[in-house]
Amino acid sequence: MGENYRDADLTAKQLAMLEFAEFLTTNPSGVNQDWTDELRNVGWGDADIVDIVHITALFNYMDRVADGLGVELDSDRHWEHLAPKLSFKDDTAPKVYGKIARAPVTAAD
Repeated sequence: MGENYRDADLTAKQLAMLEFAEFLTTNPSGVNQDWTDELRNVGWGDADIVDIVHITALFNYMDRVADGLGVELDSDRHWEHLAPKLSFKDDTAPKVYGKIARAPVTAAD
């Protein structure tokens, strides 16, 4: 894919996922219902969205720990071998999440 996903030949579904992951990384408090609606509109399911958030958060966490400790990471890391292990298919992910970002959670919920 190269260094910039915007230059890659991606589907609308893939592009929406990467745009969301980038926004979540740079503006986490700005994520709102519009983002999850857009992900659903291009074909991601609720369990997929949870996976996308978890994977994005994990990579952000690892980068911040490395930065905080002054760890030099190999810039030539290749993550391609992970792609087949990441499942974003509705038929393989459990449907235990209910509604995602539909409404604020209250004490009564």
